[in-house]
Amino acid sequence: MVFSLILMNSAFAALVENKDYVMLEKPIEAAPTKEAPIEVVEFFSYGCPYCYMLEPQINSWLAQKPDNVIFTRIAIPRKGKWVEYARLFYALGMISKQEQERITPLIYNAIHEQKLNFNDADEIFDWAESNNIDKALLKQFYNSKDVTEKLEQAVILAHSYHLKYVPSIYINGKYQLLINSSNQYQDVKDKLNQLKQLIEIEEK
Repeated sequence: MVFSLILMNSAFAALVENKDYVMLEKPIEAAPTKEAPIEVVEFFSYGCPYCYMLEPQINSWLAQKPDNVIFTRIAIPRKGKWVEYARLFYALGMISKQEQERITPLIYNAIHEQKLNFNDADEIFDWAESNNIDKALLKQFYNSKDVTEKLEQAVILAHSYHLKYVPSIYINGKYQLLINSSNQYQDVKDKLNQLKQLIEIEEK
């Protein structure tokens, strides 16, 4: 017991509750598995400039993500174009996880660097086709019942987490990472790794 406490204090010397993370008042049921008992959830939108700023840090963490961690993105259909962006995200996921991952940095770049105006679904379809996405298949999924259900589920989850803003990151439905854009989220990777260690220690 003493040894476990020493480990916990050592692992979390750099983290401060209510500064680096908060514990949710009502934990949300997470979806880990026996092989991957830790779930990291990011609520985001392609249209959010702060989500775009966070993306390099997420990618850096994903490049070294341990096998026992599941990473789940939830695109929020807030309003206006964000609804279309969320539909695009989930439709891409229906094509394949690989296409969803491949297109994510490209759509971020198109919106925030190239300043492309995706005013309707047809413009999104044309852009996707120019980036080697099967246009007919994307259109098939885009307005499908399955994608509409994913949008509805995203809204329900956002309410369950009492989501106030994006990007927001949660671990195992119990911890919310407090992230700060003032340093371009450069500490996010370390905080994620340290919170992962906390969960592993708690479960021993």
